[in-house]
Amino acid sequence: MMRLLIVLMLSLLATAAGAAEQPLINVPLGDAPSRGPTDAAVTMIEFIDFNDLIVR
Repeated sequence: MMRLLIVLMLSLLATAAGAAEQPLINVPLGDAPSRGPTDAAVTMIEFIDFNDLIVR
């Protein structure tokens, strides 16, 4: 159990370190539907491909 926790913690640290190297991208939202405050620290954008066979 302890080994699993250590592996999880190390993987989270590695993921966080990799995420810090990614450039920030500003995406203009315009009048797109949204929830929450407009000055939120994080914006999540969902892309859906309705032509994807898995979605059907």
